[in-house]
Amino acid sequence: MILQKTEKFTLSRLNNIDLLRDLDEETKKLITQYLNVESEYRYALREMSAKLENLDDYCQRHFDHNPIHHMESRIKTPESILEKMQRREYDMDFKTLRKNVYDIAGIRVICNYINDIYQIINLLCQQRDLSIQVKKDYIVAPKPTGYRSLHIVFDIELYFNNEIKKVPVEIQFRTIAMDMWASLEHELRYKSNNNLSEEEKNNLKNYSDTLYNIDLNMQRIYINNTVGFDGGNRDDD
Repeated sequence: MILQKTEKFTLSRLNNIDLLRDLDEETKKLITQYLNVESEYRYALREMSAKLENLDDYCQRHFDHNPIHHMESRIKTPESILEKMQRREYDMDFKTLRKNVYDIAGIRVICNYINDIYQIINLLCQQRDLSIQVKKDYIVAPKPTGYRSLHIVFDIELYFNNEIKKVPVEIQFRTIAMDMWASLEHELRYKSNNNLSEEEKNNLKNYSDTLYNIDLNMQRIYINNTVGFDGGNRDDD
């Protein structure tokens, strides 16, 4: 299982970032406050990654099936956090950051089959130290572009200095086919400066639909030829 990690950011590097040099004192204070608690997000990321790996091992032992193909994890950089807050016109203070930015700690989980995604989520929901904060199912209801994925934010309970804190971790679940489409579609939009023609956009949407049907058919073949593991049920809410 591949687990991609990001470099740890430190306060000593704050003044060396071009984006931050000319910021006002309020915004610098926000970033400084974030960097003081960044370790909480890294701790949450490690704990959630371990949970996912353990569940993958559990499925291997009990169902002779590894639902997770691979995982990638990252912590948002200060630049990325500021860009998101500015783009969404949030107040530049630490309270707003904590309340509105759920994806500072993020994991992308690539599964073999669609049912694997729902099975892993069902198993995570049974754990007492996790609670769902946000759930967006773009598999059941894909975006107009054709983007498919399931985004879910879990609050994980962690102990810091005899205090229990809930730290959000966003998990993006995709199948291999969904991830391939999303990665290439993102690159195509970036390379074209988001100037794809309507025909090209429609083609990309159609390719997404085709890959989704392939996902369903490959899953059907797998289920018809195995016993013991039938995946989870999709939530159509």
